[in-house]
Amino acid sequence: MNKNISEDIAFFNLLKGLIAPKLGNETFNYNLSISDLSNKMEIDIKIISKFLKKLQGNGLVEILKEVDGSVYLHFEKTHDKLLEIISIDAVEEEISHMSDFIKKKIAYFHINDSNTFITQYALEIKILLDEKGPDADISDIISRGIKDILSEEKNRTLLNKTIFEIAKKADDDDLKILEEIIYYKLNLPVEENPFLVTLFLTAISYKIQYL
Repeated sequence: MNKNISEDIAFFNLLKGLIAPKLGNETFNYNLSISDLSNKMEIDIKIISKFLKKLQGNGLVEILKEVDGSVYLHFEKTHDKLLEIISIDAVEEEISHMSDFIKKKIAYFHINDSNTFITQYALEIKILLDEKGPDADISDIISRGIKDILSEEKNRTLLNKTIFEIAKKADDDDLKILEEIIYYKLNLPVEENPFLVTLFLTAISYKIQYL
C-alpha cells in the first residue's frame, strides 16, 4: 500500500472514529459540519475537503451533497471496501513487530504523559504480579483497561490523530505496519486488537517502572 493510500485510510480511520466509532460492516448516511469536524480534528477545512474527495475516489465514502458548510456522506460497507484496498497478505501476517514499531514511534504516543487509567491499571497489574509472580494472568486487566481508556472520545480521537500523523511521514517499512494497524483498528473489538494490546502494555510497563 503506497503512502498516499495509507494516509487516506488513516484519515478515514480518524473520520470514522469521530462520527461512528461503533459502526460495523454496514451502509449508513451521515450529515456533518465541516467546521465542527475541522475543530475536532484540528485540521484545516480545505485539507479535510481534499481528503473527503480522495476517500470518494477510493470508494470508501460517497459525497451525496454539500450545503452551507455541511456535507452529507454515504458509507457503503466499509470493511468490504477496505479489503479491496488493503492487502490480505498484510492482514494475515504475524504482527509481533508491533512492539518495535511503537518503540520506534514512541514520541508520537506520549507514553510518559499522565493518564489516570494507565496509572490505575499499572498499579493493579503490579500488585497482581507482586502477589502471583510473572505467570499471573493479566488478560482481564488488559481487556478492562483498553475498554476504559477508549470509552472516552478524547482518547479515541487522540489515538486516531496519532495514527494519522504517523501516516503523513511514514516510510515504506512504516506503511506496511500501518496497513495492519488500521485494518485491525477498523475490524476487531478493541480488547482483541494486537496493536492496542501492545500499546497498552507498553504504556503500562513504562508506568510500572515509576511505581
